[in-house]
Amino acid sequence: MNTDSHNQPQRSRLLGFFVFQIVLLCGGAAWAVWRVDLHYTERELPVPLHEPLRVGPLYNEPGVVSDEQLVRVLTRLRPRLRGPQPKINLVDHSLRFWGIEAVFADPKCLSGLEMLELLLDHRQYSKAWGDKALPLLIENPDGIRIRTQEGDATASHMDHTLATLSEVGTPLDYPVITPGGETEMRHALEWSLKHFSLNQVEYEWSALAYVLYMPDAKRWFSTEGQVITFDRLADRIMRQKPNQGICFGNHRNHALVMMLRVDDEHDTLSDAGRQRIIDYLKGITAMFVASQHADGYWDQNWPGADGENLPGMGTDPMADRMLATGHVLEWWALAPSELHPPKEVYFKAGQWLSGAIEGLSEKKLESSYVFLTHAGRAFALWRGKFPAEIVEPLEYVDPATP
Repeated sequence: MNTDSHNQPQRSRLLGFFVFQIVLLCGGAAWAVWRVDLHYTERELPVPLHEPLRVGPLYNEPGVVSDEQLVRVLTRLRPRLRGPQPKINLVDHSLRFWGIEAVFADPKCLSGLEMLELLLDHRQYSKAWGDKALPLLIENPDGIRIRTQEGDATASHMDHTLATLSEVGTPLDYPVITPGGETEMRHALEWSLKHFSLNQVEYEWSALAYVLYMPDAKRWFSTEGQVITFDRLADRIMRQKPNQGICFGNHRNHALVMMLRVDDEHDTLSDAGRQRIIDYLKGITAMFVASQHADGYWDQNWPGADGENLPGMGTDPMADRMLATGHVLEWWALAPSELHPPKEVYFKAGQWLSGAIEGLSEKKLESSYVFLTHAGRAFALWRGKFPAEIVEPLEYVDPATP
């Protein structure tokens, strides 16, 4: 009997088994490598634009503010911040209001570029605040941290300064001078992305900066492993009561409007996510229509029974009225017309607000300046321009004019 012939089928089966095992092991190893590679790829930060998107005005409505009223109001709201230790919150808001391009004849005013340098150049910051002041910009392996809520020499809210820099069009290769030397603006965005959490208290400025710098990002991961999408950010913003958050909830509404505007060109949101925002903001507008005072203003309790009974943020009831009214006029100026109330609503609001600002004493204007920057910007946007485009008429106003 031929033993080799008898064992041949068994050997073939064993060989086939071993080959199968080898293929299986190789396939498993390849899959594991692919999964590890995918894991790290998924957790890479989104690729941002070199320059953030600029979301511009849509309308020209002199019924909100006339040419003459606009010049008078903007004259009163010039950024007279030249001097020692200008509050970073004031610089931040003023830069957002006027833009990098703004230059003023009034020697007491900082130009847009000077305001930008106060925020992004430690040398200029130290000249203003003194060598003993802690730096505004902290460079570390994760990027550039902007000190926040640590006093007058720091930013006012999480990612507020980053959002300002995005809205005024700061490119990611813009030079940033920290105490350690020169770096780039991109590292401030990177720090924010690496430290963002869905559990943080304020989302609105982070979401605003991200949508302007990264409009094409479909999803990314936080360092905690949370999946982030613009739909999810919007849903988080909308889950609070209408007037919760800084400035009676209006910064949240502004961030949502900016998402809609960016989505018009970049498909940033899903169709369902976009519709949720539209439905939400239509409801918000209906609340404003229902609660408008006969004189044209709103205050902190604009949602009525649907909101929280909030204390004021300003120094008195008039300050709260200007705050609420200026903020809603600003995001309406950028919103699609389907989110607007009837024209008489925002016409009346604009006329009340311009009169209120013109009637302020210098002391009241100074104490209210931060939130009045939103009113001034709103008026320019309603006339189809950014504020920096309206600086030239101010050159012919006596700098001593109050």
